Amino acid sequence: MNDTATYESVEEYPGKITGTAIIIRMLDGLGYRFRYATESLTQNDYEFSPGKGCKTIGELVEHIWGLINWVCQGIFEEKGVRPEGFEAQRINILALITKLRTYFESIDDPELAHIAIAKLPFWHIINGPFSDALTHTGQINSFRRLAGNPTVRSDVFRLKKP
Repeated sequence: MNDTATYESVEEYPGKITGTAIIIRMLDGLGYRFRYATESLTQNDYEFSPGKGCKTIGELVEHIWGLINWVCQGIFEEKGVRPEGFEAQRINILALITKLRTYFESIDDPELAHIAIAKLPFWHIINGPFSDALTHTGQINSFRRLAGNPTVRSDVFRLKKP
């Protein structure tokens, strides 16, 4: 994997299709999309909300941190401390995604089947926090456009550096 910690690009395909390879690629896609969705945000961007009842971009970043940290807490059994400031949280989210990626690289499919978080089977990680984090990353992209600071162009089909 190129640029794992920064998710500047995600160019290498897994050698074969396995459960762990799919999770790794999902994390790679999340890291890549989150990186470009949050790159070069200003304080005004972080404070932007498209309307009453909607989270701000900063609140979405905080929520994504909570989702990814929750998975890390369940797997690594260590409580994360939310960094102060949105840029620090952004960097930490990318680091946590990389940490999860490294973990999933180290296990095989039978081990994957035994992962449970909060007494919920592994499937809940996919349709819960991972899917939720992808959804909120998309919201950040949309909110940025509404705030007048669209994301840099990135190729989400090839996951390569823009």
